[in-house]
Amino acid sequence: MLLITAMEATIGTEELHPQGEGDFGFSTPGGRVRLSMTEDALTPFGGLVPWAAYTKHIGIIDRLAADCPVQRTSPNAAPVYDVIQSFMLTALTDGRRFSHIERLREDPTIPDLFGMESVVGDDTVRRFFKSVDPVMGAEWIARNVKPLWGALPGPIVMDWDSTVQPKYGHQEGAEIGYNPGKPGRRSFHPLLGVVARTRLCPVYRFRSGDTVTASQWHEAMGDAQRWLGDRKIELNRGDIGLGHDAIMAWHEDRGDRPKFLFKLKLTSLVRQALHQMPEKDWEGPTTLGACQMAEGRIQLTGWKTSRRVIFARTLQGIVPDAHNAEFWGQTKHEFAVYVTNLPEDINRWGVQEMYRKRADTENVFDELKNQWGFSGFCAKSRATTELAARLLLLVYNLWVLFVRFIVPEKHTEAKRGRRWFLLIAARLVQSGRQKEVQVSIRGGWAQQMRDGYIRLHDWIRTTAPQLKYTMPAPSDPGPEFAFSIP
Repeated sequence: MLLITAMEATIGTEELHPQGEGDFGFSTPGGRVRLSMTEDALTPFGGLVPWAAYTKHIGIIDRLAADCPVQRTSPNAAPVYDVIQSFMLTALTDGRRFSHIERLREDPTIPDLFGMESVVGDDTVRRFFKSVDPVMGAEWIARNVKPLWGALPGPIVMDWDSTVQPKYGHQEGAEIGYNPGKPGRRSFHPLLGVVARTRLCPVYRFRSGDTVTASQWHEAMGDAQRWLGDRKIELNRGDIGLGHDAIMAWHEDRGDRPKFLFKLKLTSLVRQALHQMPEKDWEGPTTLGACQMAEGRIQLTGWKTSRRVIFARTLQGIVPDAHNAEFWGQTKHEFAVYVTNLPEDINRWGVQEMYRKRADTENVFDELKNQWGFSGFCAKSRATTELAARLLLLVYNLWVLFVRFIVPEKHTEAKRGRRWFLLIAARLVQSGRQKEVQVSIRGGWAQQMRDGYIRLHDWIRTTAPQLKYTMPAPSDPGPEFAFSIP
């Protein structure tokens, strides 16, 4: 490797050092520069050092490797730990395809930082993922990730939604269904559950493209209750795709089940109920852009009982009357209708506000698909694709908590977070058994990173190796903190 250091320009021609000494002088437009060689390992991912300490302390990857459901009998088989780390680090560093694993194989610092024999090839990862049964793989990851959910604040509000993942080959499970972006294209249609206010995604269910949002929701909810352990879900929220009688009846069957809040599709019967609402029952100002609310109980076709429904309308404009034409003199509104079994002490305005907070879930889907390659890492085998998606979500969840140490006051999306916290030029210096990674940071950014590293270091030093997410006060990182900013 080559390390370039600037030196003061000199007048005249300087003799090159004899061949073999490793120093050369070159005249450049910027002045005289000495070129020297170093055997220190260089990496563009200097920010992986605190990540390595963070994931080691949590211990999820070690537990996954020790609890692997597949017996590997070949003496030449790569360690399960190396396979998992190779994939997760690829996803972390903006990989979108299995072939992107090859980019990390050229980085000599990765095995040193993560205790790996080597970064394995993409074929090795695909073969291992294919060998894991999808049902066993889901339970394998879920039982080893349970400590992560200690970071969830209560009460837990679960936001449910699905997303369309168009596919262009002959992948197992890809079917033709609802696909507004690519009509007629085969796709997957996974269902996810996101915990409100945290952006953490503990629930994923693989589904083929010919399903709808409500398909397999009961199974996914059973997974969520089992995987979250003693963390109880208090409220389920969802868009128009979940306003089905069977789903709402499940919530109403027992008193210890979560409450629900779903948006209703504006079908003809729903619109009829809207128009039958007396004008005196609408609360709120009638000015342009202001929201008015009304409440009632209705029973739509297919519902076994009547339910509490909240109506919302916003005045969009009034078309002026002219010559008494057929379509003039009409008031235009934007409507929204919500169905819920929340208690009556949460009034109609509170119900609408609770639903509006669900909007942040859309940002999670956008980040997963456009910044984490959630629609990538696809193979012909369903087992390979599904396990890759589950491990990618694990990396995403770990990252969401990790960046909170660096920027505690807000969520930082991966597009910026990778550039600020991972892509840091660094050099690995080894002296005996001591390792030091020197990163190149300056200015206010350096101070922000120092503060974040101190918070992370104190958390590791003061907590047991399980995720009890707290933010201790900054203190002296101590001599064992072997991550330096020169």
